[in-house]
Amino acid sequence: MKQAVGRYVVSFQAERFHKGMRYHWMICRAQTPDKLVSWGYAPTQELAEVAAQNEVKNLSTGLIEGGRVSNKSKSATDRR
Repeated sequence: MKQAVGRYVVSFQAERFHKGMRYHWMICRAQTPDKLVSWGYAPTQELAEVAAQNEVKNLSTGLIEGGRVSNKSKSATDRR
């Protein structure tokens, strides 16, 4: 599933992980949708959506430059 959020495109993907599921989110710039800006995962779809929304907000305000975010939404590192 993909959705445009301002200057960014956010997509979500579910994957089987051990005996459960893991929900990945990926953020790309709308101008360069083939270049990954940030990504992460969470144990539920709802938590993945919240983490992605928080990451888009942080990217939009310039607080961070992007990177991988843990499922607990700690710090991110630049992965350009």
